[in-house]
Amino acid sequence: MDSNLVYAKTPTGDEAVRQSTRVVQRNLRMVLVQVDGKMSVEELTAKIGNPRLVQSALRELEEGGFIAPTVDAVSVWEESMKTAKQEAAQEQSLPMSQFSTFGPKSLGVSESEKGESAASGFSSFGKPILPSPSRIVTEAAQPAVIADVREPENRPYRQSMSAGSKGLLAIAVLLAILLVTVIFYPYEQFKPALEASATRMLNVPVKIDRVGVTLFPSPSFKLVGVHIGEPVDGKITEVRISSLLSLLGSAPHQVARVEVSDATMSADRLVALPMFIGRAAGSHEVIIKKMMIDHLQLTFGDSVAMNDLFGEIAFRQDGSIEKATFETADRSVLINAQAGSQGLALSLEGRAWAPFGTAVSFASLQAKGLLQKNKLLIQNIDTTFLGGILRGNWLLDWSNGLVMAGDGTLSRLDTRKVSAAFAPSLKIDGNMSGTMRLRSSGGDWESLWSNLEAVLSTEITRGAFHGVDLGEAVRRSGVSEVRAGSTKFDRLRSTINITPKQVIGRDVRMDAGMVTAVGQFNSPRNGQVEGNMAVTMQTSVSSQSAAVRIYGVLPDLSATTRK
Repeated sequence: MDSNLVYAKTPTGDEAVRQSTRVVQRNLRMVLVQVDGKMSVEELTAKIGNPRLVQSALRELEEGGFIAPTVDAVSVWEESMKTAKQEAAQEQSLPMSQFSTFGPKSLGVSESEKGESAASGFSSFGKPILPSPSRIVTEAAQPAVIADVREPENRPYRQSMSAGSKGLLAIAVLLAILLVTVIFYPYEQFKPALEASATRMLNVPVKIDRVGVTLFPSPSFKLVGVHIGEPVDGKITEVRISSLLSLLGSAPHQVARVEVSDATMSADRLVALPMFIGRAAGSHEVIIKKMMIDHLQLTFGDSVAMNDLFGEIAFRQDGSIEKATFETADRSVLINAQAGSQGLALSLEGRAWAPFGTAVSFASLQAKGLLQKNKLLIQNIDTTFLGGILRGNWLLDWSNGLVMAGDGTLSRLDTRKVSAAFAPSLKIDGNMSGTMRLRSSGGDWESLWSNLEAVLSTEITRGAFHGVDLGEAVRRSGVSEVRAGSTKFDRLRSTINITPKQVIGRDVRMDAGMVTAVGQFNSPRNGQVEGNMAVTMQTSVSSQSAAVRIYGVLPDLSATTRK
């Protein structure tokens, strides 16, 4: 539409402004009122503020004969005036009988009607039109005609709205029926087939307590109470299979995601499953792409367990494991597992990890491992431990009770932290380095550590032993005993044997500048200490030696040179 075009009302449009029934649509009437023969389409659009509405309304009004461009509008008004004059002349020439058979009546209209008609005969161009009574009757009938014409336009709209409502209602009813069917469908009939398929896949008997469906957070099959193998082998509280349609139809069934929640599994059963020893699944009926594990308890024997493990396992097309990752709830340990013919190969990374609930924690940990039936071997341990570095290997065997063995090297451990962890009553400072070997056996985890036997070859540098002053004991020469105190040293070497009953220190040698000491000590687990040290004090003019007896209960000891 030409934006410079100027529209004016026709006589029909001018009359429609006064009679609200002529143009009933609000948008058309709003635009018709604004048409004055002066404003262009662009100005009219700017005034109303809706270009699409204005242009659409102008087209409809022009097609209905209510407006016309200003050039055409003049001719419309002139033609209307000529028609009105001809009709008036004809009316004056008509005889009385043509109007009524009941007596003479006025040929015109009332004064008020004349005023209204005369007023309606003026356009924006100032030219009056005097319509005849016949025209008034004709135009008065037009609103009814327009209403009759417009009514069929509204009727299909109402019919379509009614059909749309019926369609929405039908969809809602179908969804409700589908929802009720999904919830109350007898899924228990699938239980035998699911048990048989799981048995073939895992190569071990599988029993399921209940089969159902859940809709939240996403529609899934739900298996409740899944028992794997013997009662001690494994139990899963709930298994969710991601799609309700994934197990329908013919095999193989493609399952995108399986969620396992609150599971307990023995390590022996885990490494015996086909996918964890590098074999394909025993059945190709169900192909799982990903398995999410939430709250897994992995047991080693009857009394050792790793609790609250979370994991994700990705499977190959043949059902073997492509990648398996586990981590503890506090994310202190991350375990990457890879299936192999020798067992499950592990790669461990840890931070602030306290293994199996012990009081000792590893600030950082890197290690390789191998999980086999009845055995867990951790190799190439490299960890930040008690302020220093520990490297070594560790073995746990639960084939007949619990047995553990390990060896390692120590570098720059904080002796204060070591004593606080293993012998709280022993107060000693310095940096510890050396080697260690340990072994133990027991019926449970607590007895395993209480029965620990270890041999440590240690060297402590730049430290102090709190509890006795050896130099002061030599200076007193047996006159009186020395109680408490501390002995500083540059280097302290010893071989310490730890048994469930006592701690024995052999080949103890201390160098403290002008003071040296050589000897041994014995300490039962009750903290009682009994030791003998040959102490030599070297001065610039003389050398003094004495045999010092050390006794008492840690942390405060007594020393004397008396026999």
